Amino acid sequence: MQKLMAPLKFMLLLAFCCSALLMATRAAIGERAELSLRSVDALLQIVGSETLPVEKLLLENFNAMFTRRSAGRIKFWQGTARPELWACEASGSGMWAEITLVFVYDATQKQLLGMRVIDQNETAGLGGLIVDEAFSDQFIGLSAEKGVMMSPARVMNNQFDAVSGATTSSRAVEKLINRALDNLRQVRGRT
Repeated sequence: MQKLMAPLKFMLLLAFCCSALLMATRAAIGERAELSLRSVDALLQIVGSETLPVEKLLLENFNAMFTRRSAGRIKFWQGTARPELWACEASGSGMWAEITLVFVYDATQKQLLGMRVIDQNETAGLGGLIVDEAFSDQFIGLSAEKGVMMSPARVMNNQFDAVSGATTSSRAVEKLINRALDNLRQVRGRT
């Protein structure tokens, strides 16, 4: 029993040190560390804002347009000059790994202005095609009042077509957007 106590104490001390380092890093970096520059760039492109090559100016432009409303795996920012606009960054499970996407929702029109997959590790040439413009362009103007739906035949204005051969990855995007839209209803109720 004594032989087990020394390694156990060491592991607990190491875990404590790592936790403290993580908390100190987050405090030093601030809340903006939760939003990647790729996400900011994509969100600004969706709303038609000029994107700037300088990181600081990119963040300043975004911060001038949006105010943070929630954090976590699904984050929301509300438009400052246009409060009906909601920017979202959401992460969730794909087929093989986590998918991170961003979208902008117009609460007045009840539609998505656009969506981009920012990060994914799906199968190259199949599920990985969820990052292509051909897939993401389907979400421009997509009705989202009752969520979005993957469908092979787009009959209703809230439906999109899956990437051919990548139903699971496309379904993951559908679930992630719908979960974010459900969360947005709650966040909007608090503002």
